[in-house]
Amino acid sequence: MHTLKTLLRKYMQGRLNGEELDALRQQVDTMSDQELRSHLGQLWMETSETAAIPEALKQQMLDSINQRIQAQSTRHNPSQPAKDNGQGSEAATQKPKAKVHRIKRMLRIAAVFLCILVGTAMWFNSRVERPKLSGEVMAAIQRAEQSGKNQAVVTIDGQPVSVSSEEAIAKAQAVNTHHSTTASQERTVTTHHDSEFWMTLEDGTRVHLNYGTQLTYPIHFSGDTREVELQGEAYFFVAKDKSRPFIVHTPNGDVRQYGTEFNINTRDEIGATRVVLVNGSIGITPRGGAESMMRPNDMAILQPGEPEPVISQVDIMPYIAWNTGTFMFDDCTLEQLMRVLGHWYNKRVEFNDDAIREMRFTGEIDKYESILPTMKAIHKVTGLRIEVRGKEIIISE
Repeated sequence: MHTLKTLLRKYMQGRLNGEELDALRQQVDTMSDQELRSHLGQLWMETSETAAIPEALKQQMLDSINQRIQAQSTRHNPSQPAKDNGQGSEAATQKPKAKVHRIKRMLRIAAVFLCILVGTAMWFNSRVERPKLSGEVMAAIQRAEQSGKNQAVVTIDGQPVSVSSEEAIAKAQAVNTHHSTTASQERTVTTHHDSEFWMTLEDGTRVHLNYGTQLTYPIHFSGDTREVELQGEAYFFVAKDKSRPFIVHTPNGDVRQYGTEFNINTRDEIGATRVVLVNGSIGITPRGGAESMMRPNDMAILQPGEPEPVISQVDIMPYIAWNTGTFMFDDCTLEQLMRVLGHWYNKRVEFNDDAIREMRFTGEIDKYESILPTMKAIHKVTGLRIEVRGKEIIISE
């Protein structure tokens, strides 16, 4: 048996066959106008055609649609007391006509939703351009999920909930909204020291959080800007919206995008924030300073308390390779290398000789490879003895 939601969705898409249309008419005949609008409203909020539209805007539009339909119903069906003219048999013959009229009117309600749905989706999608992810990025997302590394904690009204997918965040959010009348409009997602997380914001912007990272964002972007707060490292694929710039607030300043793709890392050893621009255009504003524009392949360093950023052209790959499943190191010390891997594999690293901490390393490591093959590869390059004992990695000559 077809559910009402399925039948309504197919009706709004113009894909009902004769049998399904009869089934829809039968179900529609048993409900009031208000019940039908409720079902259509739920479908409106969930359908893929309006997925890119902010929830708050969808709700406003839904309220407007209901007001329009209610006004039409009042105009075409004014409330009048029934007249008893004593002609019971004639009144009875009018019932089938009234029933047919009612079904047609209620299906017209669905048609109103259809017209507005199509027009709204076309308007909104022409204004907002969602980012297109490359095959390499899509493969990295799949590997993150398959490896069990796609893990985070979302904090909703002070309550932490462990999640492993965007769907899990949506479910946790729906449960909270259902049980709370004072639900906060802000969420915080935090990754563990040995995990990462891929997520999509309301406007379609894709964000890849590296390990040990925290992102605070609103459920709905309102006003003339889209603003989030970052502690840690994240890669942003920003949805283009000329009317609402995307702003990332960091401890050392703000990053304002003008349609672009970039990486931000606030975990520098000296407390600095590093911003690497992959493509597009961004402006960076240090605390207490003026905005400076960046070009693709620029790296900007924002120092605590410094009003001027340091901007230079760099090879961006070592800074962004983590986003597609690779740790890339360029002449870094073994200590720096093992700090990253220790976090990723959730191990404590111990050096038996301080001198080996300063050994230099250049190369690439597959993030999703298990720990033993990775340690063997480093042993092969450095000639050092590397042992994995429970929660420890012990390195010696």
